[in-house]
Amino acid sequence: MTDKMPPGVELNGKQLRITFMLNGQRCREPLPGIVKINKASIAYADNKRRTIITEIKEGRFDYAAHFPESARAAIFSGHGGPSTKRTVREGIERWMEVQRAKKASSTLINYISKAKHLDQKFGGAKIVDISKSDLELFQAQLLKKGLAPKTVNDVFTVVRGIWADAFGDGILKFNPLERISNIESDHDNEHADPFNREEIELIGNADTERMAAARMVMFNCWAGLSMSEMVALAIEDVDMTLGVVHVRRALVVGEYKVPKERARARMVELIDPAIELLKLIMLDAADAPAQTVAVTQRDNNSIKKETLRFLFRTPSEGVAWTGRNLSNWFTDHLVKAGVRHRGVNQCRHTFASQALSSYVPVEWVARQLGHSDTTMVRKHYGRWIPGDTKSMAGMVSEMMGFR
Repeated sequence: MTDKMPPGVELNGKQLRITFMLNGQRCREPLPGIVKINKASIAYADNKRRTIITEIKEGRFDYAAHFPESARAAIFSGHGGPSTKRTVREGIERWMEVQRAKKASSTLINYISKAKHLDQKFGGAKIVDISKSDLELFQAQLLKKGLAPKTVNDVFTVVRGIWADAFGDGILKFNPLERISNIESDHDNEHADPFNREEIELIGNADTERMAAARMVMFNCWAGLSMSEMVALAIEDVDMTLGVVHVRRALVVGEYKVPKERARARMVELIDPAIELLKLIMLDAADAPAQTVAVTQRDNNSIKKETLRFLFRTPSEGVAWTGRNLSNWFTDHLVKAGVRHRGVNQCRHTFASQALSSYVPVEWVARQLGHSDTTMVRKHYGRWIPGDTKSMAGMVSEMMGFR
């Protein structure tokens, strides 16, 4: 039967399907309601295809009239061309609907926040009416309002997604975002402001009544976990025999979840000062109560229950830390220590910078931090600390047997 099929008519499983070109896109549509495939139904399919092709040539093809159940009917207008009526606000809603099914809640919160800038600027305007220069001017205006380059680039992540949808759906003949670059920062290491060794000691000795909390941040200066990974660490993740901790989850915007990138689910080898601190931390956590939490898996949909004894707990309530209460405590603690204010995530930068300042191979540092390559370490995390840097000549002299 398939050998006798007319051009553009094909058998798809137990259905007849026709194919045709519309605005440079190949469309394939099944023909519903055909119970039996025979010469008559094949002739019907051939005639329908010929009718559609004629209507397309004459500019009177109505996709929805022929295929009301097709997803493409919502994309193409009644006259054969892509619907040019989609507004930016409609584009945001369409793009966000897809992201809700694919992205983590913390990512969605960021997208929603950034999409507000786009909606305020162009919400009711048609996507086809916004030019490349309009978008570049919007980018410049965001910077002029005082938004950081990273924030502007995050806004344009949303913009790029919406315009890519419009281009893929045939609404745009070309995508102007392909010619608009992200904003580059002149300060690659602007977020890296690590503690030096003197400051680490001051942090550790600032409050004798909160030693468990102080040990937590000192430990992380020598372990290099992110704040979200550190507060989610449990006794069950520690192997004192091997001297390692396993990073299996993080607390992100109040939600426990497995690391987004596979490289971040890792075994962290602990150096001596981290091990010595961890011995005391394990004693502090000896009476930690077991707690069952829901951990969102990497698909952002499925949940796994885990019963854990959290390693770090607040000194007053004795509950697991959150990012917010840890940041609040750390701000006050730095005042007591007489150390210039930085965020608690600088402990992670401190580990990378101290290691690099001691000539530790960057590949090992990247693996400890959970990066798949060294790019992020070189660009963002590592900052040379001259006062803590050993004499390379002295080290070479020792290796060569002169000392």
